[in-house]
Amino acid sequence: MKKVFNTTPRTPLQTRVVKEHGISKIEYLLTLFILFGTILFSQTPQLTKDETTGDPMLIGLSQRIDYENRDHFKVWFNEEFENYEIDEETLSILSEVGSEITLECFMGTWCSDSRREVPRMYKILDQITFDETKLKIVSVDRKMVSPEGEQKGKNIHHVPTLIFYKEGKEIGRIIESPVGTLEEDFVDILFGNPPTPNYADWEEKK
Repeated sequence: MKKVFNTTPRTPLQTRVVKEHGISKIEYLLTLFILFGTILFSQTPQLTKDETTGDPMLIGLSQRIDYENRDHFKVWFNEEFENYEIDEETLSILSEVGSEITLECFMGTWCSDSRREVPRMYKILDQITFDETKLKIVSVDRKMVSPEGEQKGKNIHHVPTLIFYKEGKEIGRIIESPVGTLEEDFVDILFGNPPTPNYADWEEKK
């Protein structure tokens, strides 16, 4: 019987891994599958129960779709998103947001302030065509804790907390609610004139 050989060339990475570790192609693919699954799982928030109310609660690294599509959260998210009227005149000052700007948001699905401000934040980001891959959003429990500990060292004591970074350095934050309007705080922070946020002198509990 004529043998059939796999003529598909290996990538340089595959060749190096197989040579260095003496593993088969199946073992290599299985390793990649496990690694991909681990990464995907780490980016999926956990659905748990709020011990105070008994209601479902998200904790962990999250995405917009987790709020706008999930049964337990989509009503408040979509209602606030649709009903919020953006101050387009104020936002028009932001002709372009530089690629060096990134955002990090800590919120609680159990928190009324988060339920109000986070949908509004997303609507503003849509308006200014902000690249959502530069937004990291984390759902925390009532102790302001995420399973992977993203809140550590960030002085997160009230939610939502939206942190603005420029080239990795914090340039301002909005805590619980804006000082002016959400649009005004966005503009002030991005133009280098950040207002003093609510609870600015509050220290997180150790």
